[in-house]
Amino acid sequence: MIASLFVFGCIDPQPIDGDTSLWDDTGDGSGDGASTIFDVRDGTIGDGESVTLSGVLVSSPPTRENSESGRSDGFFIQDPAGGKNSGLYVWSAQGFGDELTVEMGDELKISGEISEYYDWTELVIGDVGSLEVTGNGTLPDPVDLGEGGDVDWNAYESVPVSLSSQAILSVNTYSTGYLSGGVWLDDGFVYNDYDCRGSYDKVTGIIFYQYEAWSLNNRSEAELEGYAAPGQIDTSITEIRRDSVCGKVRVENVVATSPSWGEEDGKTWVFAQDAGGGEYSGIVVFYPTQFMDVQAGDLLTVIGDVSDYYGLTEIYVGEEGGFGVTSGGGEPVATEITEVPEDWTPWQSALVTLTDLTAVTDLEYGSVLTDQGVYIDNLFYDFDGEEGAFFSSVTGPLYYTSYDDIPQWLVEPRSSDDLVYGD
Repeated sequence: MIASLFVFGCIDPQPIDGDTSLWDDTGDGSGDGASTIFDVRDGTIGDGESVTLSGVLVSSPPTRENSESGRSDGFFIQDPAGGKNSGLYVWSAQGFGDELTVEMGDELKISGEISEYYDWTELVIGDVGSLEVTGNGTLPDPVDLGEGGDVDWNAYESVPVSLSSQAILSVNTYSTGYLSGGVWLDDGFVYNDYDCRGSYDKVTGIIFYQYEAWSLNNRSEAELEGYAAPGQIDTSITEIRRDSVCGKVRVENVVATSPSWGEEDGKTWVFAQDAGGGEYSGIVVFYPTQFMDVQAGDLLTVIGDVSDYYGLTEIYVGEEGGFGVTSGGGEPVATEITEVPEDWTPWQSALVTLTDLTAVTDLEYGSVLTDQGVYIDNLFYDFDGEEGAFFSSVTGPLYYTSYDDIPQWLVEPRSSDDLVYGD
């Protein structure tokens, strides 16, 4: 894990546009006409309106540095009363660097404009000149939400909360884990290291709302308590795919359905499936440290971590994993699909035979789109095709990729024997 990224100290307060009338040095948020975070969160002060908040407390370090600007985009503040609707995100287009020298618990007077950014309520300020440290206070305890479950996360947007007894049910492409309490565990402040099926005694952090999803973001390593790593389990590809098994797994005597590829990169990818094939039987095995020559029909034993690579399910063979050929020479079973399914997902990475396809595009980048909504692709075999070409049958593993969030399904013939042209 990586420690928090903030640097603290004191600043020389500068009033906005030199207007000292904005400041009220009582430091208790009770100045004449003072507004509160609650006024913002309940809509009394709405989108696009200007506001000055007094007596609010800094409740977080700056968020992690933006990869493009190298600066943090913002930090969080909270009303001293705590509870529902007590938190607010402070954002600056200029970002924050070492000049942001406030620390958690500092009491602020801060001015800016309210913005509803994709339904996340923010206080937008120009720079650190828009805030003044007026004192120091005691942050309220994080709201204890028990084990979570049926929680109205909107009420806790930008608020520190705690959840107990949390299992990590899944981990997505961005290494973000979904907790049993019904919220993602993300890295808005620090990077975390955990595995799917791991668990925590207690997690604490601030609730973010981004990309139409709620996430809990711990402010330091110490806010993730009592981690228990998952053990390795013996399973099958079908269980992994159908039942969303995750974490560290071992699968034995699975059948390679393609030759391996990646030799030029010193890596190994290969399609594999449970003997007999069928729905949910296929997966991609990824071995990143060396190339292994695998042929279709080889029996494999694989030890690794189930991962989701932009929607493609893989077994990732890391340093603690293993990948070996136990025997070879068999013929993998291809399942013939006679009707176009409403959803191709159950057939991802399985060896399939599709029949009576017509190309609806010319060959481009080695692929043609067919009237069944899948591409015929050239991962293993360069073929001829143009718009209107008819294929009596095509056999190969069904690959999945996503470009600009548009899913694409591609059947990958392995040789000329897998592609039968029709009249």
